[in-house]
Amino acid sequence: MGSMRIIQSVGIDGKNAVNDIKAVQTSLNSLMHLIPPTKALVVDGKLGFKPENSNTVKAIMLFQKKVVGLTRPDGKIDVNGRTHKKINEKLLAIKPSIPVPVTEAVKAKLRKKLEQYEGRVEHMYLDTRGFVTVGVGHMMSSAEEAKKVAFINAASSAQASKKEIEDEFALIKSKPFGAAYPARRFKSSTKLKLTDSTINELTNKHITSFEGELKQIYGATEFNTHPENVKLALFDMIFNLGMPRLKTGYPKFNKYIKVKDYKNAALESNRKGISAQRNQYVKDLLSK
Repeated sequence: MGSMRIIQSVGIDGKNAVNDIKAVQTSLNSLMHLIPPTKALVVDGKLGFKPENSNTVKAIMLFQKKVVGLTRPDGKIDVNGRTHKKINEKLLAIKPSIPVPVTEAVKAKLRKKLEQYEGRVEHMYLDTRGFVTVGVGHMMSSAEEAKKVAFINAASSAQASKKEIEDEFALIKSKPFGAAYPARRFKSSTKLKLTDSTINELTNKHITSFEGELKQIYGATEFNTHPENVKLALFDMIFNLGMPRLKTGYPKFNKYIKVKDYKNAALESNRKGISAQRNQYVKDLLSK
C-alpha cells in the first residue's frame, strides 16, 4: 500500500476522526509482522469510550516502542509526527504483492493432495456422512446429480443408461456407512464405474469452481496475491467445507487471511470431522 494519510491526530487525546482511525487501522494491519503478537485490527474507525483500552491504541503503543524506539509510548499519532513518519517509512518499504494466477503447477500439487485425503475411487460409495460419492470426493446429492456423470458399465465398457445409474445410486444409498465402511467395501455392490479421464475431468471442474468461489470470498486480485502455499491451504479448506461454511463459519480465519496474517490464520484453520493429519497439513501450509 502507499503512505498513510491522516488529517488529524489519532489515539489517546487525539481528534480521532473515523476516516483517520480507519487509515491507521489499515496501515497497522499491513505492518503486523513488526509488532507481534498483535492480531489483525478490525477496520471500523472506532476506538471506544476509553481509547487507551482499544486494540488499535495498544497496537500504536507497541509500534512506538518496538519500531519508533520510544521508551514512553503515548499511544497517539500526530500528523507528520515521529510515529506517522515511521509508519510511512515502513509502509513504503513493503514490496507490493504481484498477482499470480493459479498455475498448472499449483493445480497439480492440489490434485495430488486431494487424492491423498479424498481418495480416487472409480465406483459409487458412501462417505462417512452417508453421501453417495465417486472419483476424488465428488459428492452426488441425488440420483439426478449422478445421472449427469459419465458412468460406464464395468463389464462391457458401454455407456451406462440413466436407469442403470438411478438403480445403482439407490442401491448404494441403502447401504450402511461410517468409518467402518471405507470406499472399497462398496465395490462388490457396483456394476458401474468412471474412466480415469472422467475422474480427472470432474476434479478439474471442482478446482475451477472452487477457484471462482475463493475469489468471491477474498477478492479476485487479492486471492491471486497470496503465496502458493496459502492458495493450496485455501483450496483444501473450501474443498472440504464448501463455500457457505468457509465464508460464514470461519470469521476469524477469513479476517486474518484478508490482512495476510497467515500465522494467526493457521491457528483458526482447524476443522471438525476430518483427520488430524489433514488439519496439520493446512496449518503447516499457512505457517510457512
